[in-house]
Amino acid sequence: MRNLCLAILLAFVVSSCKKNKDEAVPQEPLKTAAVSQQVDKLVNDIKIPGIAVALVGPDGIIWSKTAGMANLEKKEPITDKTVFKLGSVAKPFIAFSVMKLVEQGKLNLDTNVNDYLPFTLQNPKNPGKKITLRTLLSHTSGIIDTVYSRFLLADFIVKERDHPVPVSEYIRGMLDPTGKYYSPDSFLDDRKKTIYSYSNVGAALAAYIVELTVKENFDTWSTNQFIAPLNTTTLTWHLRDFASQPYAIPYGPGLQPWGKYSIVDYCTGGLHSNLADLATYTRMLINNGNHNGKQVISPTTLDAMSTIQFPDAEPIQGLFWEKLKINNRIIFGHSGGVIGGYAFLYIRPDTKRGVVVILNRNANPTEGAEIDKLQEMLFEL
Repeated sequence: MRNLCLAILLAFVVSSCKKNKDEAVPQEPLKTAAVSQQVDKLVNDIKIPGIAVALVGPDGIIWSKTAGMANLEKKEPITDKTVFKLGSVAKPFIAFSVMKLVEQGKLNLDTNVNDYLPFTLQNPKNPGKKITLRTLLSHTSGIIDTVYSRFLLADFIVKERDHPVPVSEYIRGMLDPTGKYYSPDSFLDDRKKTIYSYSNVGAALAAYIVELTVKENFDTWSTNQFIAPLNTTTLTWHLRDFASQPYAIPYGPGLQPWGKYSIVDYCTGGLHSNLADLATYTRMLINNGNHNGKQVISPTTLDAMSTIQFPDAEPIQGLFWEKLKINNRIIFGHSGGVIGGYAFLYIRPDTKRGVVVILNRNANPTEGAEIDKLQEMLFEL
């Protein structure tokens, strides 16, 4: 579920002047014609079925546009109320959860995860390595997605309903030596050095540790802590949570419809939202975790997530938060690629701007370059 275009990110950004220390505004009216044309190009020429984009500031959406179809067969248009699959935009919520418990003294980033687990976890290719929450949240634990990918379509995705297997059962099946899917193929040989390998399994393990700590399902607890305070209606984990909302059908590269589907590891890539609600979440991040006077996520958590953990292994990776530098300008965020969809959510702290792009089709590398161009243009407004 990794960002399909992560390696080809933004090329140029311009600064905007500040009205005051709390709000950054453009020097002149936004020149959105070219950005609007790029959105239309993606729909009309690249044949992305539907797309929704927004430039967000401290007070909410500054500019937005939707185009194309949520459902090609029924000719239902995309609006700012259409719900999309967001993929790995979900992963920061695992980091928010872990860090909240760290701040409460209930978890430690550098403790062996075996102190929290009801089974013994060991990398068979590097038995002496201590797996910690820090390594899980930075994709350096040595746990990899080889077996996960092998069974993804057969066992880990279901259509037209929420996946019935809980996170606890899934993780024990993958990583407990007695589990159904357990295999040494889920581990790297990282005896010589720390290796970065993007891991949905490792992310789900971190969410499972949250569940064990709070004695509550991850979806319920994380929603109460971080989503409910935003007063959104479609920023949700499961299909059942937005059954009556318009939905962007995911389409493959050949425009084959995938319909509604869910994944067993919803905590790593099962988040959903419409553009309006995702912009509300982005606004909270721009305001350093504060939403309408309520501190939803602590600045300490965001600072920790923004800190690069193992620069020799991956120089952009914080704690489920990526730090990118473009022309000496820093942006933070995460993206997501799922079957039939893509999402991009990054913020630029120095101008207090955030960019959201969501669409309902996978893109090939050539098409991905056009999506990257759109993201660049939005940050330039």
